[in-house]
Amino acid sequence: MPLTEWHIAVKLADKPLAPKTILKLPEAEKGECSLGGYSISALKQLITAKLQECVLDPELIDLIYCGRKLKDDQTLDFYGIQPGSTVHVLRKSWPEPDQKPEPVDRVAAAREFRVLHTALHTSASYREAVFKMLGNKESLDQIIVATPGLSCDPIALGVLQDKDLFTVFADPSMLDTLVPAHPALVNAIVLVLHSVAGNTALPPTDTTSRSMSSALQMPASCISTGRCTWCRISP
Repeated sequence: MPLTEWHIAVKLADKPLAPKTILKLPEAEKGECSLGGYSISALKQLITAKLQECVLDPELIDLIYCGRKLKDDQTLDFYGIQPGSTVHVLRKSWPEPDQKPEPVDRVAAAREFRVLHTALHTSASYREAVFKMLGNKESLDQIIVATPGLSCDPIALGVLQDKDLFTVFADPSMLDTLVPAHPALVNAIVLVLHSVAGNTALPPTDTTSRSMSSALQMPASCISTGRCTWCRISP
């Protein structure tokens, strides 16, 4: 593909309804490396220049591609980014001191994320129920109210309103990133699991998973140490 056709789609995670922005990479000069050798740091600079009203500083954003946080010193080729790929822009946020997210039980979160991840990838009806809930404004508002710190985390809110991002971030392998950076998102994802499990049967798997599924049908204290209102949220 000619260099002049190197375009990448950019999407703001906290503005899921906004259209994607098409970013054209500058043509490489003769003798320079190919555009696949373009650094993530340079890509951040381009995004900042293109989205000046939304992104004020490249240091204030993270880039996500296929569930991976991109490191500044790596290249497009390193992450397998091709012309036409979509890169998600996560704007960094600072937690509100008056509404701190509740702590996360890492072990319990891993267990419940595994159940959710399996259900999303094996049951079309369960997946549809999850996305129907997240697409319902009233249900989403109830999740926000029931999850301390969620309303102050625009990245978490963006993930909950984007089907592709939700599927990526609901993977147990993302917990090491989410627990320290976005604990409210972890709590919200588990709340979604409990809410939908009360209305839609989880797909049967092995004995261990069936035991987990049965436990998730009963009211629980969510993943955090505070109250849980999952049984009052309808998809």
